[in-house]
Amino acid sequence: MTEPISIRLTGHGAAFPATREARDALRQYLDDARRALRSDPDADEIVRDLESAVGDRLSALTGSGDDSVTGAQMAAILAELGPVGPARPTAPSPEGRLRGRFWSRINEGKWFGGVCLGIAAYGGFRVDWVRTVVLLLTILTGGLLAVPYLVLLLVLPVVPTVTDYERQRDAQRYT
Repeated sequence: MTEPISIRLTGHGAAFPATREARDALRQYLDDARRALRSDPDADEIVRDLESAVGDRLSALTGSGDDSVTGAQMAAILAELGPVGPARPTAPSPEGRLRGRFWSRINEGKWFGGVCLGIAAYGGFRVDWVRTVVLLLTILTGGLLAVPYLVLLLVLPVVPTVTDYERQRDAQRYT
C-alpha cells in the first residue's frame, strides 16, 4: 500500500490523509473551478468556500480515524458538490461587441476645450501633432477652421481623462 498524502484545506487546521488519486481528483476539480470562474471577481473566495466544503465532508467521512480518503470517496464528495460554473451569468450584449472609438473632448491636459486631445485619443495620434496640424490649418484657412473647432467644442461630450476615455471605449456596448 502506498504512503498516504496529507491534504490541507481552507478552514481546517488538520490535514486529511488521502491517496494520490484522491489528491489528483481534488486538484483537478479546484483547477476546473478556477478556470470556470476566471472572469468572476469573487473567484478566489468561491474556491476557498469550495475547499472548506470539501474539508467539512472529509471531516465527517474520516472522523477521528487515520483512514486515508480514497479516489472513489473523493469522487463521491466532488460529485455531491457538483460542477462549478460562473456565479453570475454575464449579461449578453445584443450586438456582442465593444463600444469602440468615439468623438469626445478630454479635460485632462486640455489647452482650449480639449478638442485636439479628443481627436488624438480617437485616432491614436500624439496630441502635439494634432495641435500643430490644427494650428497650421487654422492659419492657412484664414481662421475658417476655428468655426468647426467651436462647433466641436459645443457639441462633443466631455470625458474627464484619457484613461476614462479608454475605459469607455473598451466597455461592452449595451443598446
